Amino acid sequence: MIAVTQHPSFRPLARSLTAAAMVAVLGSPVVARAQDAPAPTTASPAPKAESPAASAEISDEAKQHFRAGVALLQDPEGEKVEEAYREFKTAFDLSGSPKILGNMGFCAMRLERDGEAIEAYSRYLREVPNIDPEERAQIVRDLQTLQVGVVRLTLEFDRPGVTILDERIPVRGARVTNAYGPAQTTKIEIGVRPGHHVITAKLLGYEDAVWELEAYAGSRDRHAFTLHEPPRPLPPGPPPETAKGPGPGPWILMGSGAALLVAGTVTGVIALGKTNDIEDRCPNDVCPRSFDLDDDRATAKTFVRVTDVLLVVGGLAVVGGAAWYLFGGSGGETKGDKAKAARLGYPFRVTF
Repeated sequence: MIAVTQHPSFRPLARSLTAAAMVAVLGSPVVARAQDAPAPTTASPAPKAESPAASAEISDEAKQHFRAGVALLQDPEGEKVEEAYREFKTAFDLSGSPKILGNMGFCAMRLERDGEAIEAYSRYLREVPNIDPEERAQIVRDLQTLQVGVVRLTLEFDRPGVTILDERIPVRGARVTNAYGPAQTTKIEIGVRPGHHVITAKLLGYEDAVWELEAYAGSRDRHAFTLHEPPRPLPPGPPPETAKGPGPGPWILMGSGAALLVAGTVTGVIALGKTNDIEDRCPNDVCPRSFDLDDDRATAKTFVRVTDVLLVVGGLAVVGGAAWYLFGGSGGETKGDKAKAARLGYPFRVTF
């Protein structure tokens, strides 16, 4: 929404139109005015002479938009100046009747579109004859005030189609916002009210460009906007490849070690049995003649050696498999992490 403020020197006539006089306004040089409490009046008498544009045929569509604009200014809930301005502008674009310019100038002045208000009022006074003397005098005073205070801004862009959003930030009260465009060329000129302004250039597909300035009455300024395309997002790459864990290797190693331990246990039992058998059959190292002591001792020693090997190798396999499983890989570490560690000089973890 656009906040509408009233300049202290702008004193619009307390004048409005009744529904019966709306159409007559397009045939006479009366401007629809509205205040907080509008007083319905009748239209002024038809002019003695009309310009060619004023006497042109007015379409029903243009009349409908004009009626809508007047109704919006007379809304019981309060003037809807922004909407009324759009309706009057549409009616003017359709009809070309300069008599609508008075309404457009009034609304533009209330909206702080001072450049457009000056243009509309100037053409209205120039092209419409037989304006009510009181109304003409009021418009002349408003026009003089506007011309003294208007700030002329020339805004340039590096591409056409830009829309300008002008936001005036007053010391007190609500902000006043107006939109201009889209511009058909790479330059637009606007007239604004003095004060602190934040002007934003907008174009679909480009980042907003902002210009902030302190505008002084009667000054002129120029600014060139450069619009940039937003940074394009990087194409989605493959997800970081997580370094795989140790896999089945540790389990295989621990399983093999466990099997060797079991085998070592069996051979140990056999070796122990052989030793006990020798002791039983040869008490005090005295053996019967039929007993081959050397052969049984050699067999027992072989089982003892095999047992020692199986138990040692099996134990190492179990311990090594467990260490591999616990310290051999980190599921959360990525290849990128390893590469980064290499660039930083960090040593890699030593794994089995």
